[in-house]
Amino acid sequence: MTTVLLPLLIAAQATTLSLSPEQVKAMSHQEIRAHNADLQRGDAEYIRCVKTEKVGSLVAREVSCRTNAQWRKAQDIGNQDARDAMDAYKGKAVNSN
Repeated sequence: MTTVLLPLLIAAQATTLSLSPEQVKAMSHQEIRAHNADLQRGDAEYIRCVKTEKVGSLVAREVSCRTNAQWRKAQDIGNQDARDAMDAYKGKAVNSN
């Protein structure tokens, strides 16, 4: 009986831990640190923040925080969009004149 319930318990915990992008964006840096304290860096629920330069400014930066699973999903979507674009243009004649 416990061998059947244990995987169900683990699955239930995993689904309750998953955060929506809105929840992650609303978290402060202290809350993110507290959330990540018990997780390993490669864990799907570990939150990573990335700073990017803001277009049109020499100083301003934008911070984007997502879980590893959300970063992976965004990367997969971007890669698939790039593949679709390449497939759409593959084989089309190009006028070199």
